[in-house]
Amino acid sequence: MKFRKWATCLLMGMPCGSALAQQYDPFDRLGTLQGSDNVFGRDRNVGVTDRPRPDYATRPIQLGSWTITPQMAVEANYNDNIYYTRRSTVDDIIMSVRPRLTIARPDPNLTVAIAGEYEAARYMNRTAENTDTYALKGDLRSVVRRDTVLNLRLLQAREAEARFSPDSLTGIARPTRFDITEVYGEAVHIFNRLRVRGTMDYERRNYHDNRDRSGAIIDQDFRDHKTVTGSAIAEYALSPSLALFVAGSVNRRSYAARIGPVPARDSRGYEAALGASMEIGRLMRGSVRLGYLDQDYKDPMFTDVSGLLMRGELAYFVTSLVTLTAKVDRSVVESGLAGSAGYLRTGYSLRADYELLRNLILLAELGRENRRYNGIERSNSGFTGRFAATYMVSPRWALRTEFSHRAQESAGASAGRTFAGNQVMLSVVFKGL
Repeated sequence: MKFRKWATCLLMGMPCGSALAQQYDPFDRLGTLQGSDNVFGRDRNVGVTDRPRPDYATRPIQLGSWTITPQMAVEANYNDNIYYTRRSTVDDIIMSVRPRLTIARPDPNLTVAIAGEYEAARYMNRTAENTDTYALKGDLRSVVRRDTVLNLRLLQAREAEARFSPDSLTGIARPTRFDITEVYGEAVHIFNRLRVRGTMDYERRNYHDNRDRSGAIIDQDFRDHKTVTGSAIAEYALSPSLALFVAGSVNRRSYAARIGPVPARDSRGYEAALGASMEIGRLMRGSVRLGYLDQDYKDPMFTDVSGLLMRGELAYFVTSLVTLTAKVDRSVVESGLAGSAGYLRTGYSLRADYELLRNLILLAELGRENRRYNGIERSNSGFTGRFAATYMVSPRWALRTEFSHRAQESAGASAGRTFAGNQVMLSVVFKGL
């Protein structure tokens, strides 16, 4: 599925770079809305973005059993509020160049893929906002036996924290840089109608110190941490249209020892969930999981986070050319604020994909996100909306344009920023031969 996602991104001309550096979620494929070729699949319908388009499929360079897929994206972006402030907004034009190279060996028994991406973002006026980021990723998939599969994923990346992030401080001289190292392993075995999966994930994040407008250092070392997560998942197919699953995970988050008023934010946590994935009638496919989550912090300064775990997805195939997708997700996320160790995040989204022409795909999406912080009196609510169009000129070229709106409100004694901002983007993507 990872390689399918890369191919889809290449085909649609989407900026897939950030996906390279996202932490892997072992629950991500529970009750997946994607189809498959076994009893766990729900493949009566195919979504707009998943539909094969052979006339516009990326054509890699073939070297024996290996394929090489180069990609280059050039993007122009106008942002009317680059610092995401409520008043005295500043606008700018950002030019980005994003080369990417994927080398893969798509063997049915031993698939190997290596991808590397670099992005240079340059502001026309506010050059202190310039960023250089990269991601290197390796994937290995081994079919040990017909019903047993092993997956391994390695990631090394340098990222820049977006100004609109609730963890990004106001008054900093430039976006905060951080490094990510991740190792993820997975074993899957199928016993007729029962599929079991065990996963282990190690992630290390290292944040670089920043400076304020006067040049004084702003410490970010308190955010450096390592996370180890282990998960066990069992899914049973009652029929080709319905599967039930049970899942559990435990994690340990370790921070560097601290001296001063803010102690290390070490914690242990777990998630437990029951759920189902199903086809609903002839035109709908969905999944839902409900359970309980708990994150206990070692130091009494930080309040533990616990509550309802919830995740749901519903795809409605209105016609073969229109797909509607609704999602909801609730989880505990680490915070970048000195006084708060984490927050409970609840997100909702509704997306529509429309194939206006075979090579012209339109997208409209609305999203809502609520964050409830522990340790401080703050609650954030955010709204995002975007409209995008992707025009596939040929297997080698694609054009993409997007308009997006982002807004946030914050309340409480330790309230954060309130802002609204808009972006307009135009990109050209070259891919394959």
